[in-house]
Amino acid sequence: MRPVIAVDARYGLRYPRRGVGEYVYQVMKGLKDRDRPYDLILYGDSSCDPTTVEEMRSWYTVEILAAPNFFLWEQVVWPRASAKANLLHGTANIAPLWGSVPQILTIHDVIEWHRGRDFPSQIPWRHHLSRLYRMNALQKLAPRARGILTVSQHARGDICDVLGVDAERVQVSPLAGKYPIQSEPKSEAETSPPYLLTLGAIDPRKNLVDVLRAFGQVKRPGLVLRVVGVEEQGCAKLEAMVRNFGLEASVEVQTMVSDSRLQELFGGALAFLYLSRYEGFGLPLLEAMSQGCPVIYAKASSLPEVAGEAGSGVDSQDGDAIAEEIRHLADDPGYRLFQQRAGLKRARDFSWDLTVEKTHEGYMRALEVR
Repeated sequence: MRPVIAVDARYGLRYPRRGVGEYVYQVMKGLKDRDRPYDLILYGDSSCDPTTVEEMRSWYTVEILAAPNFFLWEQVVWPRASAKANLLHGTANIAPLWGSVPQILTIHDVIEWHRGRDFPSQIPWRHHLSRLYRMNALQKLAPRARGILTVSQHARGDICDVLGVDAERVQVSPLAGKYPIQSEPKSEAETSPPYLLTLGAIDPRKNLVDVLRAFGQVKRPGLVLRVVGVEEQGCAKLEAMVRNFGLEASVEVQTMVSDSRLQELFGGALAFLYLSRYEGFGLPLLEAMSQGCPVIYAKASSLPEVAGEAGSGVDSQDGDAIAEEIRHLADDPGYRLFQQRAGLKRARDFSWDLTVEKTHEGYMRALEVR
């Protein structure tokens, strides 16, 4: 009988998907065509998108499990439903704390150990409870896992330092973009009127304050900053921040947008600003480069590793340097074209095929299959 791997697929079965969800979705989509000596069962919850579930059911067994909250799903309902599996894959920094089924973990980052130390920690009280639970759980789960996958060399080193695991037990499985990589940058005519793009999570880690501060120093008539992907409950807070900087006339705030719309926005932007203070990988940076969008990113955590030789790495608090880079991109078409092509070249270094291959290798080791 073929061994069975039980996968926590909750985030990959949702739509729209953010980083962790895109990772789970793309890995499961890639494994469907792979010659493998094991079967996969995907487990989701009530938040799953019916269309995505049906898509995955054309390739795998998918079970939707009901639970009143994420803690009971992760620690009671899912482990009970998958008790006869040969391996559990915790895809999102968590897995069951009890049970006899061996585990492989994907630990995307150890951000929670950095909150309040390396960047502010203004998060809701419910997030504090979740943070405490996940930090304590990971400290117990990581040492006993049969294998750990992570998304960057930076995250690998951080995981080893924080959780005290040996480096040889942690395998890097880089991410890739969700969009086809453009063959050529868009022309100047296709990027008018000019706008800058950034993402709008209110979490202090994402550092929208420094984005707004730097944009305020550009002082370029007609240039707009589009902030997209803002959760509805965060719109009022973000709009207050915009007013505080006196930028109401030049900042556009949008809530969540579709994947296709975000692709269009990346493709047409003068530049993508990503001044996050900590990322395990930084998928939006790669997705922007894949659409020929020049990137300005914080020289922090994994972002320089992802950008490689492309884009402009900056001190996120150096508003003068960021403003000067924006003006350079706006005023020098040759420089902008150089940055577009550098980003496209770097984006081609990443592929979901590699992510799938590394995940398969992790499964084979954890199952002790040669």
